[in-house]
Amino acid sequence: MSSGILPPVESVTGGSHGVEAGYEQMLGLAARYEQHAGDLVEMAGLGVRVVADGDLLESAVLSPLSFADAEVQVLGATAGTDGLAVRAVGIEADALGVRAVVAAFRASDALSRHAGEAIDHTLGRVVLTGTVTALPMLLVAGGVGHACWSSLTPEEQQALEQRLTDGLGALLHEHPGLAQHLLNSGGGLVGSLVPGLGLLDPGDGPVGQPTTNDAARLMALLLGDDTDYSVARVTDVEGGAREVLPDSLRALVEQLAATNDLDAGPHTEALHGAIQVQQVGEERYVVYLPGTDDMRPVPSGALVRDMETNYQLIGGTDSAYGRGIRAAMLDAGLDGKAVTLVGHSQGGMVATSLAADPDFTRHFDVEHVVTAGSPTAQVAQLPDGTHALHLENRGDAVPLLDGEDNPDQPHRTTVLFDDGTHRIVDNHDLDRYAAGAAAAEASGHGSVRDQVARMHQDGYLGNGPSGPVSTYVITR
Repeated sequence: MSSGILPPVESVTGGSHGVEAGYEQMLGLAARYEQHAGDLVEMAGLGVRVVADGDLLESAVLSPLSFADAEVQVLGATAGTDGLAVRAVGIEADALGVRAVVAAFRASDALSRHAGEAIDHTLGRVVLTGTVTALPMLLVAGGVGHACWSSLTPEEQQALEQRLTDGLGALLHEHPGLAQHLLNSGGGLVGSLVPGLGLLDPGDGPVGQPTTNDAARLMALLLGDDTDYSVARVTDVEGGAREVLPDSLRALVEQLAATNDLDAGPHTEALHGAIQVQQVGEERYVVYLPGTDDMRPVPSGALVRDMETNYQLIGGTDSAYGRGIRAAMLDAGLDGKAVTLVGHSQGGMVATSLAADPDFTRHFDVEHVVTAGSPTAQVAQLPDGTHALHLENRGDAVPLLDGEDNPDQPHRTTVLFDDGTHRIVDNHDLDRYAAGAAAAEASGHGSVRDQVARMHQDGYLGNGPSGPVSTYVITR
């Protein structure tokens, strides 16, 4: 994306202008209908009490005709065919109708989600069965392919690799839903590897079927499910987040990028696993959480941001990274303070997970979560007091790893923008997410506008200097 030109925003879901927020507004309307109906019933009862008043009945002998007319008028207004009681019944019926419509919509949404999970689970089983059936042909094709590959010059091999990478990147960019469904079939695939063993049963999916989250928990268990950590505060750090209050979503992501780059230079191995805590007000802080450092399928060593942590987070279990973050924040004196968690990739995963963890929120008031390129759908519900903004770039494979869309909730907004190319790795870069953050804010969408306004109001975005920035290094 060229300088000065913001990427297009493809969709905004959830938040204050999302579907679920619309449901809440409809239910609020139903509640007002019910209250109005109750008021009318009370007024109708008052009319009955008026016509039965003893003083009024005694006055009937003075003017029988006027008394009778008054009785007829009051009874007609309260209990007649067009009176208050009948209108109350109609309004109450409208309220019940609105509630029934919302219930039907929500049931339809749930049915659609469960049907999608069941289809993806079956897809995983079919893929495994088809792979096993075609294994002899695949081995032959692999042998032929290797022979052809060996006959190529290094330059030809490099060119072929580039073409294959570009083709895969184009497929992912043009059809991200396909990749998402394939990833969501992981529960069915892994659950079928050893039939009858029941490694993933019962699962957390529909009718007890295993899901990708179950498969991730199994992978974490196979890797040892290690949650031991070590935390150290470091000083005299060059670079990282500056002592300047972010004035926009873009500036917030750029501060996160600065934290992420702490271990990017030469001789910075000691900063692998670094996070930063920025004081933005007397009682408020921003915590910057970078993403995965070690992408090896079977990690080893002291790096805490590895694939084992990814498996734990997608599986919804505790992790050394999450525990280390909690310990660092306590050491920084944030116990009882209001915080915003900002994370990229795995950092966004752990930020969302911690915001939903009662043990974590017992110590910290998580007012906002901002994620960039993070799979977060595995966290089904955030507390009502926490507002989240999830940024996802089309063509970035990482946000698809949860296998499904983020839940549509009134305090949880997901922005999909298109700054993607056929280079898969580049699509995950934080400079693209900085541009996406600016595009989201410039879109003027109601959900994003309300989220950004709330962050300004709470003091996390503004102008001028901030408080100090503390750096902690988390290792295994």
